[in-house]
Amino acid sequence: MDNLAKSIQETPVQSGDLAIFWLGGAGFAFKTAGGKIVYVDPYLSDALDRFYSWKRLPTSPIPFPPSEVVADLVLVTHAHEDHLDPDAIPDIAKASQAVFAGPTMCVEAMREWEIAADRVVEINRGDRRTIAGIPVSAVLAHHVSPAGVQTPDAVGYVLDLKGIIVYHTGDSLYHPDLQAVKAQDPDIMLVCINGQYGNMNPEEAARLTHEVEPVVVIPMHWGLVAENTADPADFVAALGDTGSQARSVVMSPGDLYVYSR
Repeated sequence: MDNLAKSIQETPVQSGDLAIFWLGGAGFAFKTAGGKIVYVDPYLSDALDRFYSWKRLPTSPIPFPPSEVVADLVLVTHAHEDHLDPDAIPDIAKASQAVFAGPTMCVEAMREWEIAADRVVEINRGDRRTIAGIPVSAVLAHHVSPAGVQTPDAVGYVLDLKGIIVYHTGDSLYHPDLQAVKAQDPDIMLVCINGQYGNMNPEEAARLTHEVEPVVVIPMHWGLVAENTADPADFVAALGDTGSQARSVVMSPGDLYVYSR
């Protein structure tokens, strides 16, 4: 992942394209043809090790220091440490001029970290806002776990990135109401597949993908820590069994995928 932060800043994006960088876990950076940079759930530390003794797998190292982030918008789906990173978000705020947005629990934490009020936007399920020039819809995420900190206000996001519609499920169990996102006609879907701690397993993620029917689907939330992972090949196989026309793209941490309309 050498110079990944620099690549995100400097990669040229043509009209009609979207650059997608996987940071590992549920973390992504997007760059539009207009030069806007949006991060979702950037996990850029070892907070999981500090809190739970869950160490990163060698294939998913810290992509770069949070001090190297340059972004217009940083979105967080819920208040778990591998999404709302307590060891990264405050440093991103110091290093960049990004606007930060998330549901109530995330906003409360950001305020405790003394991020300026005019740089923090609360967005909850059902809200549609234009933040830092990016149209954002917060949608249902059914993230219920038998253990750990509960996040009843967890969300997914639908982003309009220069006309390319991206659906990030956040962390979620399968729920029939999730398929309502189909009405927003997503081009790209980023779906959790780890099957533990309140998330869909590969078969459930494939079912939801078939129901939403994006053009491209990227499985996420695997390969970060040994205690909470899955095999993306199982998702790809399950997706094939559904008859879905969505094209699966399996990325490695640090990869760039360019979507073209």
